Amino acid sequence: MDHIQDFIPLHLCFDGAGREVEVLDVVQLDEDIYRIEENPVFTENVAYGDVIRVKAIKDASMYIETIEKSTFTRHNWLLSKEVIFSLELKMLKNKIRDWKGKSQQVFGGIFIVNLPANVEVDINDEVQRVIDIVQK
Repeated sequence: MDHIQDFIPLHLCFDGAGREVEVLDVVQLDEDIYRIEENPVFTENVAYGDVIRVKAIKDASMYIETIEKSTFTRHNWLLSKEVIFSLELKMLKNKIRDWKGKSQQVFGGIFIVNLPANVEVDINDEVQRVIDIVQK
């Protein structure tokens, strides 16, 4: 039986000096080890599902290393407001959840999808189908 783990916000620093900090939802696995539960926007160093080691500094945690890479593949699109708010995209988000994936919207129009590597779905075709339907 799966149990629900509580996400905690982690102030994560990637520049080593504490200037570039992004707050990410994580699950704490050990004292200084976390699993990333959303996609960072400002760095490619880590992705949804990665397990990382950090070092606590002041009000943030400094990224040290990735211990385990995510088994998910990441896809990104910049979508129009019409597509973002469409029923078709909402239905696709439900399918993504059914495929054990995760979808995320940032800055209004950036649509990010993480799918397990073993999912045999062409997500680019699925998103294009939504765009085509909405733009008719």
